[in-house]
Amino acid sequence: MLPTHQKFNVFPRVIEVGKPTEIFLVPEARTFLFPEDEPYTVMVSGVNGDESWYHEPSVWERFDLVAKGGVLRFTYTFPREEEYQIRIYRGTELEKDNKLVDLSVYALESDLYALTPLRGDLHTHSYRSDGESDPAELLGYYREMGYDFQALTDHNRYYPTAEVEKVYEGVKLGICPIKGEEVHTPTSTIHIVHVGGKESVAEIYCKDTPRYEQELETYRARVPEEIPENQRERYAQALWSTDRIHAAGGIAIFAHPYWRPGSNHCYNVCDELTQKLLTSGMFDAFELVGGMRVYGINRAVAFWQELCAKGHQINVVGSSDVHTLAGKDFPYHFTVCFARENSTEAILDAIRNGLSVATEMSGVEHDREFRAYGSFRLVSYAQFLFRNYFSELQRICQGEGVAMRQYAMGYTPASTIEAQVEQTERFKARFFGRTAPVLPDEEMLALEDKWREVHVNGPTSKGSLALQEKITRQI
Repeated sequence: MLPTHQKFNVFPRVIEVGKPTEIFLVPEARTFLFPEDEPYTVMVSGVNGDESWYHEPSVWERFDLVAKGGVLRFTYTFPREEEYQIRIYRGTELEKDNKLVDLSVYALESDLYALTPLRGDLHTHSYRSDGESDPAELLGYYREMGYDFQALTDHNRYYPTAEVEKVYEGVKLGICPIKGEEVHTPTSTIHIVHVGGKESVAEIYCKDTPRYEQELETYRARVPEEIPENQRERYAQALWSTDRIHAAGGIAIFAHPYWRPGSNHCYNVCDELTQKLLTSGMFDAFELVGGMRVYGINRAVAFWQELCAKGHQINVVGSSDVHTLAGKDFPYHFTVCFARENSTEAILDAIRNGLSVATEMSGVEHDREFRAYGSFRLVSYAQFLFRNYFSELQRICQGEGVAMRQYAMGYTPASTIEAQVEQTERFKARFFGRTAPVLPDEEMLALEDKWREVHVNGPTSKGSLALQEKITRQI
């Protein structure tokens, strides 16, 4: 998921529709500073425009610009919500040889613009149940891969996240650890992921069986009459579990119904019962992607689409159900949610309100493919973020995650983590237009002018892409 190298960038990358916005076209390295007072042409086009030809956009907004201070800048009001292409040409002639680069930005209506996209995992396991990683170590690996949040949901164990919080107590982290547990009541094949509640649900049936049995009896009486006899007990258990999760302030996620279909482990939940559970309203989200391999995910997606076609509104999330970091699920299955901030409550609210997409990633590094499931609006925006934001974020977060694991073992101070968190926050602020980009200062410009003169006059130079006049002298 790491980004490919690029010579130029644009800030902000995400813009509010209908508001005049100053756009900065900046170099990613000193040698590509735009030469002072040189002319450039910038063309802006919406990628969802009504085009009449295959290869080139026909509807453009043109800006004739002059480089100042090593950058290009212009003001534009983006008219509608969609991705936009920004193309830069040297000079004023729109010829193929003059094209420098195509860059992308995304314009959003005010409601979505006010939210922050967050990548996370809502279903994970550590060594405290049947996983292979230390809880604090696991959080560091997630941050190294660019994640913004991780819910630790060990089987019938709620306490491991408290262990993580103790390890990193007093340290400013860029990733939000969320309390959770995987709830599976005795004798039931239905697994429910509890995320974000203030207390454990599993501890009730694990440590106080009489209380659990007494409460469950009242839920047996609440099972709808249309539920078949052989499914009534599991339905009652699910209803008890989700009520207890909601009472604790958490969200209840229906996990991997097609975990092992047809296997002798019998962890599968049949289609008939799955439909009754998902349409009952007791769950906050459906784990559409995660813990099921391709055949399970494929069935889950098709099943969800049919329910949506019948008029049911079912929120979706993606999770890894990670047990080993060497497996096929982490970091390939995850959730992207759109929240007001990176906190447990904000993330839970986003999922409750359907502001999330379930995502699966495939391919090799630098050639990743992403399949996101959710509303068309959110999926469209998420696809832009996969290509332009999350890959850059992962690059910046790598050192932060490594430092977290080293800190957990006493090898490095908290200040090493916090310095990198600040760097990450600055990147996000520039990307989403919360602050202006950092521009070249006079010292940088003077130094590049000096070496550019050497470059231009030297006998073995090929030339800079930023220069108007091509330099062809080579060895």
